[in-house]
This record gives sequence, structure tokens and C-alpha cells, in this order.
Amino acid sequence: MFGDARGQNPFGGNVVESLPGRAVLGQFMVKVYGLLALTLMVSAAAAVWGMGAGLPVFVGHPILLTIAMFGTLFLLMAVQRIPVVNMLVMFFFAGLMGASLGPMLAQAVRLPGGETMVADSLLMTTAIFFSLSLYALVSRKSFSFMGSFLFTGLIIVVIMSVVQIFWHPLFLQALVAGMGALVFSGLILFDTARILQSAEGEMTPVMAVVTLYLDILNLFISLLRIFELFRGEE
Repeated sequence: MFGDARGQNPFGGNVVESLPGRAVLGQFMVKVYGLLALTLMVSAAAAVWGMGAGLPVFVGHPILLTIAMFGTLFLLMAVQRIPVVNMLVMFFFAGLMGASLGPMLAQAVRLPGGETMVADSLLMTTAIFFSLSLYALVSRKSFSFMGSFLFTGLIIVVIMSVVQIFWHPLFLQALVAGMGALVFSGLILFDTARILQSAEGEMTPVMAVVTLYLDILNLFISLLRIFELFRGEE
């Protein structure tokens, strides 16, 4: 499946060039998806805890939470090649992100049909992730051409999200959520192909996991917001 990149590609388009050997690539991706599953479990457990206990030290201080998240992410980048330490920092980061998501989930489930909205968002996120990841794995295509579009889209989503803090009409909320869902779906495809091409070259398994984890988390948040808006909740 991951043979000569110059071979025939049944899906059409440009294939990823210079892919690592099949055995090396297979071992790398098994490691990445295994760690991703564990990371998502840690994050889910922290989110459940966050729905109740929350993070009292950060309540009313979103700037502190943002600093903690980015600080942990930068720390992870620094220790990504240090065994054990990199895993501990990665799981701590996932736990922090999950716990910060808890209050949002708690608010969502209190809405009419809230539990169904959360479940539907989770199922759709799972379906999108597996579909796009499988396509990237099977097609062997390089999606590098999408990089500039996705980066521009991400910047626009971030800017509109900041504007939304101070001015939040319904159409802007829908636009941010819809663009976010599209951008992070595209990033799943783009990042999976990039990870395949890397296979422990420029990207370690830990950073590959965190990259996909952030794509999945933000896709889930965007879809949850879409479901909330669809049900008429502001």
C-alpha cells in the first residue's frame, strides 16, 4: 500500500513522495494512533471531571488558562524526544485541555436535548476523523497544496473568534463554527499526510499525536456549537 510513490494511484492526484518503508511507516502510525487513543481517554476523563469540579484557579481568569495551555505546549515541544517525560507532559496537556472543556460540556448538556447534541457531535467528529485519516492513508496523496488555504482559514477563524467575544450576533457565531469545522476537517487530512511523510523524521510520535488531538478537539467544539445553533440556542 505504501510502495513506490511513483506508482499508480487509484485516487488520482499527486502522491506523497519519498514515503518511508512500509514496515517503518506501519510501526510509526500504530504508535501514533495508540498514543492518540490514550490521549483522548485522558482528555475525556478530565472533561468529565471538569464538568463537575472544574478548574477553580482559572475561573474568571481565561488569560491564565491560555498561558497554562501554551506554556505546556511549548514545554512539550522542548521535551518531545525525552522518553517518559514527553509522555507525562503530553498527558498533562491533554488533561488540561479536557478539564477546560468540562464547563462548556456541562453547559451544553443542560440545554434541551443537550446530551443528544454532545453525543451527535462526538459521533460526527469520530466519523469525520476516521474517514479523512483512512483516505490519507489509502490514497498516499500529498495535501501540501492545502497548507496556505488552511493556514489562512485558521487565522480568519481565530480573528473572528476574538471579535465574537465582544460582538456575538447569531450569524457570526454560525460563521465561526462552520468555518472552524471545515478548517479542522481539512487539517486532519493535511496533518495525517504530513505525519505519513515524516514518520519520525521531522515529527516525533508525541508531536504527531498532539497535532491530531488538537484537530479533533477543535473539530468537536465547532460541531457542538453548530448543533447548539441549529437547535436555536445562542
